[in-house]
Amino acid sequence: MNWKWPAPHGETRIIQIDLDPDTIANTYPIDLPIVGDAKLVMEDLLVRVPEDFAAGTRAWVDEINVKRAEFWDVMSPFLQEDSIPLRPERVIEALNRHLPAPCHVVSDAGTPTPYSTRFLRMHDSRSKLVIPRFFGGLGYAIPAVVGAYFAAPKLRPVALFGDGSLGMSAGELETLARLNIPAVLIHFNNACFGWIKALQRVHAPGNSNDGTFSVDFGAYDMSKLAEVYGIRSFRVETPAQLESALEAAFSRDAPSFLDVAVESIADRLPPVFSWLTKVGADPEAIGAQAQI
Repeated sequence: MNWKWPAPHGETRIIQIDLDPDTIANTYPIDLPIVGDAKLVMEDLLVRVPEDFAAGTRAWVDEINVKRAEFWDVMSPFLQEDSIPLRPERVIEALNRHLPAPCHVVSDAGTPTPYSTRFLRMHDSRSKLVIPRFFGGLGYAIPAVVGAYFAAPKLRPVALFGDGSLGMSAGELETLARLNIPAVLIHFNNACFGWIKALQRVHAPGNSNDGTFSVDFGAYDMSKLAEVYGIRSFRVETPAQLESALEAAFSRDAPSFLDVAVESIADRLPPVFSWLTKVGADPEAIGAQAQI
């Protein structure tokens, strides 16, 4: 949040653990710098935690779990909603029910990121969600699943990406086809640069063309692009098509491409704190979202 929390020189004490001493306190004032491997340092710290502190921590964890349960209750209607075009969170919820365990999910910058980080459920400790943050470079997911597969060939790789990302790295579909990478590729198709369009509406409302420019393009069936490379492809526009496509894709031991027509994040803001604050919504409300 642009280093707003915790407040610099406030009551919250900050410990930073990092292998590289040059990164310690290079962007934020630190109370206790510790140079070392994070896992080893945490193991040493846990040995030194007093019993009464651990009891207080358990109560804190219980409180978090209560809030977590409340969150899922509030969001359940949105995750089950069958409106068309599909809501991005509806796509993630369907993916949750089809994901093998363990698996590797790579979420590209743009539309998939706020929804995967908020709604994706990993059911195995060996599973990983990887996102290209903080820089947010587009076009990461499609080539990244190739690396994920060769790093862990027994784990199913899954890529989530939007229109801008596909435009940046569509050529890598040939790589997946040639190497027969058994990745499930899910394209969030809203026929625009959704993240940029949302930023334009949030920061420059009321301008001509609804405050947006150079972000929209034709609504194409991009499953046909993947078919050029011999990849099994699915065009998804309805909940029923989404379920059948996911089932078919995960049953195959070869690359599959799902072109899913989704609602634009420029029409209903995703849970991005700075955006919700900008439009006057309460970003700390459970299930916070906003129309723009």
